[in-house]
Amino acid sequence: MSRSESAAADRGTWRETPVPERIDRASKLIVLHPRFRDAVLLLERCHQSFHRAGEPECGALLGASGVGKTSVVEHYGRAYPAAETDTGIRHPVLRVTLQPEARPKGIAADILLALGDPAWSRGTVQSLTSRAVRLLARCGVELIVFDEFHHLFDIDRARVMTKAAQWLKVLIVNTKIPVVVCGMPEAEHVLRAEHTERRFKERVALRCFTWRTPVGRKEFCGMLKKLDLTLPLAEESGLAEPDLAGRFYLACRGVPDYLMTLVRGGLTEALRRGSERIERTDLARVYEAKLSQQRILVEQANPFVGELDQSALDRVQPADASRSAGVGLTPKAARARPRPVRAGDFLGGG
Repeated sequence: MSRSESAAADRGTWRETPVPERIDRASKLIVLHPRFRDAVLLLERCHQSFHRAGEPECGALLGASGVGKTSVVEHYGRAYPAAETDTGIRHPVLRVTLQPEARPKGIAADILLALGDPAWSRGTVQSLTSRAVRLLARCGVELIVFDEFHHLFDIDRARVMTKAAQWLKVLIVNTKIPVVVCGMPEAEHVLRAEHTERRFKERVALRCFTWRTPVGRKEFCGMLKKLDLTLPLAEESGLAEPDLAGRFYLACRGVPDYLMTLVRGGLTEALRRGSERIERTDLARVYEAKLSQQRILVEQANPFVGELDQSALDRVQPADASRSAGVGLTPKAARARPRPVRAGDFLGGG
């Protein structure tokens, strides 16, 4: 039996797997494309520095909404889940979501909330900070991942929350716990500030896939091919064939989250029809139901219906290149005229 025949035979076993189990498997599907691997390795390097002498290694994972930052963190965190011990719950990798307009008291409260402190919001900034430091040690935290890190930058007033950035620096010094921050591209302003620039040397930028270069098309089609091979279906769907790949790109504008919405939704539609392959009609229904009202897509026709609009495909830019409100900026910020960045932008109060 040839290799391709063996692979086809292996896929055939999916016919015996219950549909709910296959849908659940697809919902957790992650393809480790090169940029995703780079981001996972960043987390790993920072985490390993906890066990070494000297300053902890800290890093940043930046990118527009939907590029996969959350998927990276969740993927890495699954290898280090929280576990109950004789003395409490151990959290080797702690994910903390920062609230808008982050202040020192708010960040300390966010840490306590992530650690399960029932009184996470009660107390002064000093008492909350002291409790957070003690609980981080007691819970065996080896890596802190701060999500929504751009909340330390007020984009409407173009200023860094300096007190919060300084508080974070002191937390790292006092706990010796490495920190990885995740956020929108404007978080770069915070990382350039005096209190954070030296500490966050390692940075990975996750971006949308692009179509307008041969390398970009090859990467995007490679992602589709890997997805096709990995889906819990008994037959391949030809997702990476040129015509369908172009339609996929118009439908997702290179945003990995939109791409996975289409593929997972297409699989569900196919299985509901009793089919073992995804068809264009399945993808058309998913696009109409889940993506057609997204701001960056609302003005275009359904790419999975009719002839492929090659002229639109030749013109299309990845979603993060447009910097529109649809990819993470507030509507007010998206309308604002850009202006040169000044030194004072990084010295505001926090």
